[in-house]
Amino acid sequence: MTDSVLDPSAGENQRFCYDVVAVGEDSSLYADLSHLVLGICNEIPAEEIVNITVAINGVAQEVVFGEGGNVELRIADSPDPPTGCPGLKFDFPLDKVYGMMRICFELTVAREVAGIDICLFGGNTTTEGLKICGPICEKQGGGSCPVVGYQRSTVCVPVTVTPFAHVGTPITNCCGEPIVTEGDVCPRNGGVCRFTISQEICVAVPVEFGARAVAGTPSVQCGEASNQNICADCTSADAAVSD
Repeated sequence: MTDSVLDPSAGENQRFCYDVVAVGEDSSLYADLSHLVLGICNEIPAEEIVNITVAINGVAQEVVFGEGGNVELRIADSPDPPTGCPGLKFDFPLDKVYGMMRICFELTVAREVAGIDICLFGGNTTTEGLKICGPICEKQGGGSCPVVGYQRSTVCVPVTVTPFAHVGTPITNCCGEPIVTEGDVCPRNGGVCRFTISQEICVAVPVEFGARAVAGTPSVQCGEASNQNICADCTSADAAVSD
C-alpha cells in the first residue's frame, strides 16, 4: 500500500493504494484476471469515494465510476454478479503473466483500517477467503465520548526468601608426610567428618507493581428525548478527556 495515506491530517483525504502483480504462467493452469472486488465498509456512500485511479503496466486507464462503469460500488443487496461479493469493484482485465496494476482511491471521511475481504475473478472462477488492509465501518473519532477513570490503591505482595547453598568441588591438600602402618584396618570415626560454615548474606528482592483495568458490562440511563437540539451545551467528544 505504498503511497497510501491511512492517517490523514486535517483537511486531507484518506488514501488507499494497492499493487496487483501477475504471478501466473503461460499455461492453461492459470487464467487472466477479469476483475476484483475490494470488500470495503458497506456504509461508505459513493459520494465519499473520490480520486479513483487505475494504471496497468504503468499506463493510466480511463476510470468511469458508477453503475455500469468500470469501477462500481456494489452493495450487499446488489453484489457483483459473478462473484456474489459486495464492495468496490474494479473491472480491469490483467494478463496472468506480465500484468501489473495499481489502483488507488480516496475517502473524504476517514475510516478505521483493518482486514477486509477481497474477491478475484478470472477464467470463470472466483477466489475468495483473501484478506487485505482497507477501510472498515468504524469511523475515526466516531462520536464516542471517551472517559478516563482513576483509582488510588495500595498494592501488597508477600515475598518469601528461601536460603540455598551450593557445595563446590572439594580441594584436598596433603598435610605432612604419609604414614605407613602394618595391618589392613584403618582407625576411623564412622567414616564421616562433619563441620559447619556460616555466612551472613543480604538479599535484594526487586518487585514491580502495576495494574490492569477490565471494563464491565455497560449500562445506560435514559434521559430526555426531544425533536430539538438538547445537546447544544454538551462537551464535544474530542474534548471530553483532558490531562
